[in-house]
Amino acid sequence: MVIKFLRLKMLNFKGSRGERTIEFNDTVTLILGANRTGKTTIADAVQWVLFGKNSEGKSDFGIKTRDENGVVIPEIDHEVTLTLTADGREIELKRCWAEKWSKPKKQDEKVLTGHSASYFIDGNKFTETDYIAYIESLCSESLFRAITNPEYFPKLTPDKQRALLTKMVGEVNEASVADGNEEFTAMLQEMNGQKIEEYNKQLSYRKTKINEELERIPVRISEQESEITKLIPEFVNWGKIEQDITATDAAIERIIEEIADNSKTVDSDYDVKAQERAAINSLRAEVQDIEFKAQRAFTTANQEKEKAISSAKHELNSITDEIKSLNSRKGMAETALVQIEEKKKDFRKRWNETDALEFTVDESEFICPTCKRRFDDADVQKTIEKMRDTFNTNKASTLEKLQAEADSIKKQIFETEATIKSYTNKIAELEVNIPAAKEALDKAQGIVVQTVDERLSQNENYASLKDRIIKRTEELNKPVEATDEEKQAEEIARNLNSDRLTLQKKRDELKKQLDVRDIVAKKRERITELQEQEKVLNTQLSELESKEEIAKEFTKAIITELESKVNALFANVRFTMFEHKLNGALKPTCECSVGGVPYSDLNNADKINAGIDIINAICSYNNVYAPCFIDNAESINDILPMKSQAIHLIVSRDKQLTVIK
Repeated sequence: MVIKFLRLKMLNFKGSRGERTIEFNDTVTLILGANRTGKTTIADAVQWVLFGKNSEGKSDFGIKTRDENGVVIPEIDHEVTLTLTADGREIELKRCWAEKWSKPKKQDEKVLTGHSASYFIDGNKFTETDYIAYIESLCSESLFRAITNPEYFPKLTPDKQRALLTKMVGEVNEASVADGNEEFTAMLQEMNGQKIEEYNKQLSYRKTKINEELERIPVRISEQESEITKLIPEFVNWGKIEQDITATDAAIERIIEEIADNSKTVDSDYDVKAQERAAINSLRAEVQDIEFKAQRAFTTANQEKEKAISSAKHELNSITDEIKSLNSRKGMAETALVQIEEKKKDFRKRWNETDALEFTVDESEFICPTCKRRFDDADVQKTIEKMRDTFNTNKASTLEKLQAEADSIKKQIFETEATIKSYTNKIAELEVNIPAAKEALDKAQGIVVQTVDERLSQNENYASLKDRIIKRTEELNKPVEATDEEKQAEEIARNLNSDRLTLQKKRDELKKQLDVRDIVAKKRERITELQEQEKVLNTQLSELESKEEIAKEFTKAIITELESKVNALFANVRFTMFEHKLNGALKPTCECSVGGVPYSDLNNADKINAGIDIINAICSYNNVYAPCFIDNAESINDILPMKSQAIHLIVSRDKQLTVIK
């Protein structure tokens, strides 16, 4: 697409009052003038007619023309018409901006109430949406600004510049960069489609975690060694402790045997008492069985009574709840009937009013409001007949609708009265069943259930068993004077048990000392594990650092390839796509330079030529060419050639704007 301007016509646009027309040369047009003579206005007018903005991309700017005092001149239209060719086809685009004025009530002067915009293509009016869509079909706004203003692209943020340049050359093929390098190829296989940035982040994250773990390992080893020092006395003989434990266990066994031999003297009396206790417990089991059966019989009878009461209550409540529900619905139906009766009264009133309507004619309707003469009788008669027919038709239609409404009201009354009667009959039927339900409830509540104590008092065997238990227990518990032999055996048993407890305590203390040996062994095993873990982590860290270095070299190779492809697009400018940090890291950027000098440090002429070089590349990539406005062109000795139509804005001493085609 090749776009060229033929002429630009401005009417009351910005500072220029009246109409001004600019004719453009097919290749280069020179526009000369002193400051504030309207050179920038031309660029603003082109952008406004196309996109509704000025050359800076602002939609809110001063379109209106002002007088010599800077006051906006009211009630004049503002228009810009641009005639151009698109691939040789001539097109006329026009955008208009007009004020809306109106005089409020009770005010003598008009006031500005708003604005209106109009859009035209080849003289035909279009909606704003269709107009914008048509412009977009020729060239998008972003692309148009990029290829018509040398300052546009270099002033974009680095990330936007980078994105556009990458789009023009395409993403670097990582596989082709890695081809022939075994380390790069292995890394790509490990990445498995992952972006190099994400891969580097993962490497960095894993290194950080390993370093954190390596920092903690010496601390953990030191803690274990410190605890070992606290646990182990200066001199400890583990073998002597084991021998002492064995000797103590043997002594304890001997005492246990002596205690067993001594207890044989009192075991015979103990066996007799044990047999008597077993017999008493058997009697107690019989008593508990009788009590359990009495409790179970009471529970069963009581549950049957509660079940009968619950059933009777449920039956009575069902009847009363149903009566309550029917009374509620009956009340609602009666309320509805009252409302229908009110509707009936209103209906009768409307029926009578409609039925009483009669056709009348207002003679004033047949008098001309201008000359005050009555219309011809024939015309009046026809009008009256027509009015009469209309009146009768409308009245008949209204009465017909009212009749339908009357039928509906009558039907509602009939159905509602039938509903009320149905509820009344059901309530009467249910109320007949209430006395029988109450009688059943009273009968259930009157059932007498025999208590557990009453049932036990009637069991003769139960009382006999309890009496036998009491007597035999008293006999068993009678104090018996111990013999001298038994007293001596008890004294010996107490002494032996005391010795046994002392030896057990000594053995436990010795075992605690021996347990320390196991704890120390486990801590030394832990130290060995930590040392092995440290070796493994250092190996992993070295592998990650090696991968990180390979990734860095691979990134550099990609950068070199990307910068090479980007810079091949331009004749003079060069782009640096990455910034090398002091720590060796690479930061994505996009910096334009000419001859090694950054764009920000270039003089005005070199900046403009750099912008033209960029425009030539963008136009070639998109195959779209549009007129380029070169501001301050007087500052450039040799303007870089370009395929697009050029418009040079030159600051001169001319008092009036001068156009040289």
